[in-house]
Amino acid sequence: MKEYRNSRRTRKNIKEAFAELVSEKNDINKITVKELVERADISKSTFYAHYVDIYGVAEDFEDEIINLLKSVLDEYNKTHSINYSIYVRELIALLKQNEEMYKKIFASDLPIIFIDKLKDMCNEVIRKDSHIKLLSNDPKKRIAEIDFITNGTIHLFVDYFKGQIPQTLDQIGEAIIKAVEMMYSIKIK
Repeated sequence: MKEYRNSRRTRKNIKEAFAELVSEKNDINKITVKELVERADISKSTFYAHYVDIYGVAEDFEDEIINLLKSVLDEYNKTHSINYSIYVRELIALLKQNEEMYKKIFASDLPIIFIDKLKDMCNEVIRKDSHIKLLSNDPKKRIAEIDFITNGTIHLFVDYFKGQIPQTLDQIGEAIIKAVEMMYSIKIK
């Protein structure tokens, strides 16, 4: 158990150092393993015990955020509950746990590919949700509507983490809840 905790702590230190370097250099290609291990205060062999290369750290960040969101959405889909506000608030709480690190990562150009992965995952979840009344029955229109919803939501979070909007994560969560309430309750003709 202790070894597992040490491994998690080491990975967290590596990711924090990576986030700082990405924030400073704004380009993953300018970060070296040497700089990263110095910043994380670990040896190269420790780094390579956890990651293959710098891109592995970036992918770990992506996977972490996607898995957080996916776990919340999967739980929502299991219950088929209309009370999605619980899950939005849970997601916000999870994002807050590493908020400063995410701000550093999103301040760079790194997340462009990640945002597309996140959007695809969210689109899939919304496509499967039969409770949403607002979306069109026409498949082409429905795809456009889902893209609008996911792009808007994801970029709201991205803008927050980039420091481009003044709202808090809690305020963003409440705005999302209000928008989703409208999707579930009305049908525009």
